[in-house]
Amino acid sequence: MASPFMIAGAVFNAYGQIRAGQAESRRQAAIAAQQEQNKKFEKLRALQDHNARLETFERFLSTTNAVSAINNRAQTDRSIAALKKAGKERSMEELDRARLQSLFTQGRMQFAADDARFAGRMARQQALISAATSIASMGYKMEQVTPTSGV
Repeated sequence: MASPFMIAGAVFNAYGQIRAGQAESRRQAAIAAQQEQNKKFEKLRALQDHNARLETFERFLSTTNAVSAINNRAQTDRSIAALKKAGKERSMEELDRARLQSLFTQGRMQFAADDARFAGRMARQQALISAATSIASMGYKMEQVTPTSGV
């Protein structure tokens, strides 16, 4: 006869392992959700930064136009045009650099979210395998201690 304590122990062990796997899966899902949220915040931050840089460039153009008007210089003056062109190029370079950095950061955050989801799936699978192994091990141990009725 199989020992009810061995059976109960194996069942509780298997149940505990499955519950631990579910808990780890939920924890990893929360981490993934947080990384997704961080990615959205990074996208918003990049947009705000982009708008601020454009506003700074517009102020630069406005100031340049005011200075040229105060100094009685035409808007077609080569030095003013060269100054505006240099400012525009520098501003575009900064915008491109910030955009690339933001895309890189968002990519890292997406990878972290995907990795957390994968870890959660693996934790669930590992828990099921451990539970099955625990039950099989209990069966083997019961076989070892159960007397055989043979003549």
